Amino acid sequence: MNRKGFTLIELLVAAIILFIVMVGFLRGILLYTELQIRNQLKDRASEISTAFANYIRTTSFSPTASCDSNHPNPFLCSTGYSYPNNWDLSRCIGGNCTFEDVDADGDGIPDFYDPYNGNNQAFRNNANSTASWLRIVPCDCNVDYCGCCYRDGNPTTPNLKCGERFKGRFIYTASTLASLQREGANIEIGRAVGLIVWYFDTNGNYKSIHSTVIRSLP
Repeated sequence: MNRKGFTLIELLVAAIILFIVMVGFLRGILLYTELQIRNQLKDRASEISTAFANYIRTTSFSPTASCDSNHPNPFLCSTGYSYPNNWDLSRCIGGNCTFEDVDADGDGIPDFYDPYNGNNQAFRNNANSTASWLRIVPCDCNVDYCGCCYRDGNPTTPNLKCGERFKGRFIYTASTLASLQREGANIEIGRAVGLIVWYFDTNGNYKSIHSTVIRSLP
């Protein structure tokens, strides 16, 4: 009887083919996992943005109260604050607001929605070096979360987080502030908060969600 088995070369070829198939399979799993993490980061950032916007929109505030840990809505507090970029004289006409006009670092993002002074991509390894025009910034970051501080050095705001670790990466929150003036008169009628939620994805790319919350003075 003629018994024919596999030769060593045939076994080697089969092993190489199996290895190539497994590498492709594993790469597919890794790409799918990365895509899932990116989508989850985006979804979580959207949730954080919505939660902060609702907080700013619904929590009471006092225009003349000190900007300290007792202020109920620190994102709207301006006592002793030096507004950058003439944001203390902002006006909105026909849906266009003057606080959106300035792009000091020329990166195509208005400063009102920009957490960094410079190319945002360059800050992925130095995420807490935020721009001077921010009002509320992430601070005192530890392994899991960051607190919120006024940019001008006032105390940390209570019961709020401006950063959290999610899927191995931090999602940050910061804000800007503008004072809205009545057209034709320097009378304050409200305040606008530029809310910025951002992160660096699995490829280190800067991603952000920004919105504006406008409150009339009480």
